[in-house]
Amino acid sequence: MIRALLVDDEEPARDRLRSLLADFDDVHVVGEAADGDEALQKIAETRPDLVFLDIQMPGRSGMEVAASLSPPRPRIVFCTAFDQYAIDAFEHHALDYLLKPLNRDRLARTIHGLRASVGEREHLQREVADASLTQARLYPRGDRVAAGLDYSGVCRAARGVGGDYYDFLPVGEGRLLIALGDVSGKGLFAGLLMAGLQARLQSLAPLYGGDLEGMMGEINRAMHSTIDPNRYATLFVALYDDASRSLAYVNGGHPAPLLFQPDPGAGGALRSRRLETGGTVVGLLADARYRQETVSLATGDILLAFTDGVTEARNAAEDELGDDPLNVLVRRHAARPAAELRDLILQEVDRFRGPTPQQDDITVVVARVV
Repeated sequence: MIRALLVDDEEPARDRLRSLLADFDDVHVVGEAADGDEALQKIAETRPDLVFLDIQMPGRSGMEVAASLSPPRPRIVFCTAFDQYAIDAFEHHALDYLLKPLNRDRLARTIHGLRASVGEREHLQREVADASLTQARLYPRGDRVAAGLDYSGVCRAARGVGGDYYDFLPVGEGRLLIALGDVSGKGLFAGLLMAGLQARLQSLAPLYGGDLEGMMGEINRAMHSTIDPNRYATLFVALYDDASRSLAYVNGGHPAPLLFQPDPGAGGALRSRRLETGGTVVGLLADARYRQETVSLATGDILLAFTDGVTEARNAAEDELGDDPLNVLVRRHAARPAAELRDLILQEVDRFRGPTPQQDDITVVVARVV
């Protein structure tokens, strides 16, 4: 079944197209829109396979609608009374360009060509779904309290399979390695690189122990030698030692995690500091060097780490969330378990974004000293 959306500011034109499409048993009209803004909303709501799109409309034009669509994009067939836009239309990856008044035979050829394309897309969607399930199994499962920490994480991919990564690796008695990364790009290729990064980290962590600088250097060299020159990953690694109540960390170009600790000068109210010490992203420069820092911790201290899909989440006005709301939220709910804090942060991202589709992978890791 081909799910179609009709977009035209003239109702008679939509009626004509709907009537013509009624001859095709495998085409189902899932909605209509009268302007570009409504079209974007309907596309997000109905996720059609095909959009019949007028070009000249009040407000946002059909070309602007097509240009603003992010993958996975529906197929676009432009329907217009003007032939001068044809070249621009195919630059926007249009499946076809139909001139009004629409011709039944010409429309039939378009539908025939689309059937094979939709079949290929459905095959790809099944592969993505399988890959998404496989990737979900790579992440740590369940919420844990171990090595003196209450810790939890979650990853929500924007396209089924993503390039975000997090992990919790026991590396000896009372010691836990926390990792959070973000591979450049999105989709299946980024997911493949993420799995490679995870495998390297899991194999190297027991060998390097507390030498996070050496481990990051080894990961960097390995990634640089095996990925394309324009690919890289941001990576934050931290080693918690319950015996010394300390956190050693290296930040490889990742958005700085926040460490919340009581401020004696403010009556014990939580203050946050950014964990920025480290170096550049991994995989970009073969000779990159990294530096680790160690901070002392106490009961009740909270580590909040995240990928840029959290702080750079955008709403309909194109504003970014930033990390100020995260500071407010953690201070307000500091006594809650790690898993609850994690979920509250996800809810804040969703509340801020509103109906705007998720554009990037979102990963959150929370650890509380207990």
